Amino acid sequence: MALKLRNDKSTALPREGRQGEFIEKSRWGVELAVSRWHLLMAGLLLTAAGAFFLLEKFQAEGEQPAEQVHMYGWYAAVYLLLTLLGAALCLLEFRIPHLARRAFGWILLALAPLGTFYAVDLINGTRILTFPLRKAFANYLCYLMVFAAIYALCRRVWITIFAGGAAFLTFGIANYFVVQFRGQPILPWDLQSVGTAMAVSGGYEYTPTQQMALAAMAFLCFTVFSSKTGPQGRGTATRRFRMGERLTAVCISIGLFFLLFPANILSSMGISVWAWNQKVSSELTGIVAGFFANVQFVMVEKPEGYSTQAVKALGEELSEKESPQMLGSPEKLPTIIAIMNESMTDFSRVGGMSFTPDNLPFIHSLEASGQIVWGTAYSSVYGGNTCNSEYEFLTGNTTAFLPVSSKPYQQYIDHEQAGLPSILKSYGYRCLAVHPGRRSAWQRDEAYPYLGFDEFIDASVFDVPRRYEHGLTSDRSCYDQVIYEYENRGDSPLFLFNVTIQNHGGYEDEEYETTVQLTDYPGKFPQAEQYLSLTKKSDTALEFLLDYFARQPDPVVVVFFGDHWPNLEPGFVQELLGTDDDAVNIETMMRKYQVPFFIWANYPLEGEEIESISLNYLSGLLLRAAGLEGTAYTKFLEELRQTLPVITAVGMIDKEGEVYKNEGGTPYDSLLNEYAMLQYNHAFEDEGRQDRLFEVESR
Repeated sequence: MALKLRNDKSTALPREGRQGEFIEKSRWGVELAVSRWHLLMAGLLLTAAGAFFLLEKFQAEGEQPAEQVHMYGWYAAVYLLLTLLGAALCLLEFRIPHLARRAFGWILLALAPLGTFYAVDLINGTRILTFPLRKAFANYLCYLMVFAAIYALCRRVWITIFAGGAAFLTFGIANYFVVQFRGQPILPWDLQSVGTAMAVSGGYEYTPTQQMALAAMAFLCFTVFSSKTGPQGRGTATRRFRMGERLTAVCISIGLFFLLFPANILSSMGISVWAWNQKVSSELTGIVAGFFANVQFVMVEKPEGYSTQAVKALGEELSEKESPQMLGSPEKLPTIIAIMNESMTDFSRVGGMSFTPDNLPFIHSLEASGQIVWGTAYSSVYGGNTCNSEYEFLTGNTTAFLPVSSKPYQQYIDHEQAGLPSILKSYGYRCLAVHPGRRSAWQRDEAYPYLGFDEFIDASVFDVPRRYEHGLTSDRSCYDQVIYEYENRGDSPLFLFNVTIQNHGGYEDEEYETTVQLTDYPGKFPQAEQYLSLTKKSDTALEFLLDYFARQPDPVVVVFFGDHWPNLEPGFVQELLGTDDDAVNIETMMRKYQVPFFIWANYPLEGEEIESISLNYLSGLLLRAAGLEGTAYTKFLEELRQTLPVITAVGMIDKEGEVYKNEGGTPYDSLLNEYAMLQYNHAFEDEGRQDRLFEVESR
């Protein structure tokens, strides 16, 4: 094989399909190309490689564990080798006979999905080296389906490799950061939440990794290599042959689609979803295969034995049951305020850690007073997806009966749906939602009217000055707006639902003053300490709010609860729970979904500690505290709570404290199926909806 040097004035025959480039069709060889175009491409590659290397080096400075420092030399050497190889490929031309190019192109197309699979999983640190052959092949088929579809569209090898590789690497890098910030991988329904994700993404730090750098450079090298050695233009291929290639690619892509989804061959190849721990699940299955495996849950199936007649019969049974006892008896319709506090949890209840000073002294004093209803609530989400907690609280429905990681606001709330706002409107309440973020986040602006809210106050229409904590509207400002709405409520009783934003991640603001430390680990987990300092300000703001309402002559009842845990340093969570995430069982996992709740009123309440309750039950408890009758559905839920006080998308806890995974059978399956039938009729039925079960009876 000869190596020849040529420049722009070469007299070789022109290569088919690309002006200014040359090839000899009948011989094998390699030429050094020094045209302006080739030099420009090499320069751009070197510039990009240098910039990304420096970005990774400086942003990761001081963050690598000591035991990994010695690996840096190997990383730098491999990265430099890939960079020089890519630049060299830009300056080379390969003389390859046309038929050989065609065959080589097919080989490259077959290798591209495999290489991309390894690159994406390298970035995300999955256990790819332990994958059995069938599991690795299942991942390969997922990638191949997409690459085949792209080739069918463009019929260019290098374009297919570039477009498919860029798409999957972008997905892999995005997934890495989502896991870092939220503790869960990207799932199919997250694609509907891109706008919301972008709106809150500014508070996080994005530190590229060495794995990202190596994967990106390997991808560029492979793309350049494929453009040099694969088929060039149409060549001598006939129209029939070109159509045959496209048709073959279409058949491969469509065939794999039906095998992967309707036929669900992923399950038989060892790809299964752990709904209760998607992070570990994706590490064990592969990032893309895990993502595709979740697609099977996109459809909401009818519960076993579901029919309109069955729901009617269940409704007849409910009509004969007595209403639960009231927890409070205000003299007139009280103002009802629900506060869902962003990322609020009480770590002192979860593990043995202590904080200096106490980050929630006011909440703890309320609990010790014996004059409130309080306890531990369980959320269905971790580190994000606030909208699901809203949905469960407002409707009484549970996401346990919905596809894994569903987003009801975006997927299912496209028609009027009964819930707490509609119940209160039947009593004459004006229903108002307040959230100091974008109106469109989680599509609240579309979901709230369907749920019965009369008005939505977002950040753009606050009537009070907004103050900020780590760049986000403070809880104190939210409560100032709550007070403003209370003082201007008019003649109608008011229901106000306030979703705060102050404690939203990330927690890497170096200028934010840390006022709470971990007693035994001071300074070791700065994100955790910043989060705790934020919650201390939440506690102070809450004291201000309740002190204001305690002085009001008219009755007011307030329910306060957290929506989910924050996503903090893995080491902190491990110390808190006393176990590694990889070794977590369902009992320990459920602890990561605990959030505090309490119901307070400026009139006498039956004080009670509730050991465990999930968010879907809270609105019924709130109605009892307000002295208001609910519906047949809320009556059913209150009775169900006595047997199964916790039902979440992660797991369930019965009255004896036994924990059950959602995908396994329980002794309560019959009772759960009744709940599922009522919820399906409530949320998804159209003509057969039994409205009387979800409305307050005529008074």
